[in-house]
Amino acid sequence: MTNRSPPPVLPQAPVDLLAVAVGGCQVILAWTECGAGGLGFRIERAHGIGSACLFSEIGGVGPHIAAFRDGSVKLRTTYSYRVHAWNASGDSSPSNVTGVTTPRTETELPAD
Repeated sequence: MTNRSPPPVLPQAPVDLLAVAVGGCQVILAWTECGAGGLGFRIERAHGIGSACLFSEIGGVGPHIAAFRDGSVKLRTTYSYRVHAWNASGDSSPSNVTGVTTPRTETELPAD
């Protein structure tokens, strides 16, 4: 009799990722966690708009935390974001990609 372990189970990808530029010097991200079994979330950012951009990890949060503040953005710059859930088996597929452009000045309100 062979002792077989169950196949690894990756966490489900987060959904409904939103990004809002705040005050020109930060972007607030929020998403919806799907399912259990994740140990946290990895946040990735790219310059430009779209899923074809080159993404780099910029941070992470623990389990059941569905928000992140990116305080390393520049004025008048367009960014794309995506989020992965992770556990001991690896990363989920990415969330939806969302884009945001920071204002020209720190006091300019974001465009609708």
